[in-house]
Amino acid sequence: MASKKNLKKDIVFLVDEVLGTCLMRKELGDNKHQEEIDNMIAEMLIFREEIIDKVNNPRLTEAHKNLRTYYRSVYQELITKINESFDKLNALTE
Repeated sequence: MASKKNLKKDIVFLVDEVLGTCLMRKELGDNKHQEEIDNMIAEMLIFREEIIDKVNNPRLTEAHKNLRTYYRSVYQELITKINESFDKLNALTE
């Protein structure tokens, strides 16, 4: 990541993509998965706040001795969560 600002923009963009897809599927789909989609929306909103907090307040540990590896791990966590969310959403609507 080039900067914290760009990382935060990526976080907001990707989470908003998941939220937009959830809302679209909720409105256009049938009613049998409404509760699961609502839970996913709530989960993504909480995740967005938590991961932005991680960007704003880095916590270095033994595994992350410098900021570069810390922010790489945060970015990897973001990508993993987004992919899992899209996979879960696709499984619900099949």
